[in-house]
Amino acid sequence: MKMLPTSLVLVTAVIAQIPSHAAGPRVPPVPEHQRTAEQQSLAAQFASSGMPNAVATYLNHASLAEHILPYERYASSDSTLPPRHRALLALRTAWLTRSNYLWAHKAAAGRRDGITSDELRRIAQGPDAAGWEAFEATLLRATDELHVDSFISDATWQALSARYNTNQLIDVIDGVGAYTMHAGALNSLGVEIEADVPDRLPTGIPYRIAATRTNIRLTGKDPRIPPLDPKEWTPEQRKRFDPNGTGQRAANVFVTFVRNPPGDRLRGGVTGHILNSTTLAVRQRELLLMRIGVLCRSEYEWAAHSRLGRRAGMTDADVDRIVAGPDSAGGDPIEIAMLRATDELYRDDVISESTWATLAKTLNTKQLLDLLVAVGGYRGVSMAINSAGVQLDANMADFRFPPSLR
Repeated sequence: MKMLPTSLVLVTAVIAQIPSHAAGPRVPPVPEHQRTAEQQSLAAQFASSGMPNAVATYLNHASLAEHILPYERYASSDSTLPPRHRALLALRTAWLTRSNYLWAHKAAAGRRDGITSDELRRIAQGPDAAGWEAFEATLLRATDELHVDSFISDATWQALSARYNTNQLIDVIDGVGAYTMHAGALNSLGVEIEADVPDRLPTGIPYRIAATRTNIRLTGKDPRIPPLDPKEWTPEQRKRFDPNGTGQRAANVFVTFVRNPPGDRLRGGVTGHILNSTTLAVRQRELLLMRIGVLCRSEYEWAAHSRLGRRAGMTDADVDRIVAGPDSAGGDPIEIAMLRATDELYRDDVISESTWATLAKTLNTKQLLDLLVAVGGYRGVSMAINSAGVQLDANMADFRFPPSLR
């Protein structure tokens, strides 16, 4: 399997700086006196998050906010993981993504869950820092592996499985995926930390990732989390997957993550918005999802969305360009900018000033928000599919990765 140079992933991540946005946020929060009834309701519903500037910024696209905010709340407060473990995943993700806003808020929450000031600095130092209990070091290492490889290694998976059940294993991946999505959005939107929130990313600590890019995947092997057998389906699940009682096969991705119903329902709200309610054109959406599938080496996502991309009018040249990336020749300028934005979010967890300026000439605020969530949301989905070992569906044979990516 072809590997990306590890040095590219690590060095550019060290160099990348989150823009200061000295002139203010790229997308300002919706002021209270300008909010519609729907926006007011959403703000009240998620006031307990303690992140008013983030919530108010997402209110620029209310139908998006009503799906991504419940998923964040689940990952931060309601998942099957112990609160301290959720805090470790959130804070390590904030450090890896250089998200000052996410760190500021998760540090405050972490203190309430027993994280000390010394441990906050140790989280930034990573899983190899002295003093970690073995399982907590494993959680931090899983975060690093998902960040750089979109996959949890065999050794780390085995260590997690020794203590966690299937729901908890899924919640580890979903938690890192959700925090990564929000970090890329918060960084790119320039959401400002509230005046009464004192924590910031620790200083004086070298940026190191305790993982490397491997591109090892489980395609053609036994899944780590097997699909739920139809004999085990609840009546609700049977109505969803086989409403006519014909014995039809459900997509492996759906009958894998349905094992964790609360997380599956809320993640489904995010992906449902991306697929059914986005303000982007179908071709634009599929371009983003195909490119993040390439970057995450998620063949399942590539197969699903390259098929949809073809239906949206993509040619062989278009598909080749998505594989090659934004520096390939030809292509529509806005599509090239979208490819570049996807690469920047994957590599740097922020869209650069120049790429943002190019996108903002054509896309409106809702479209920009939909772009951020499409890339970040499906980066998280790819992490889950890769790590669970979801196998290709039978109807994907004609839409597999090109040989250069296998």
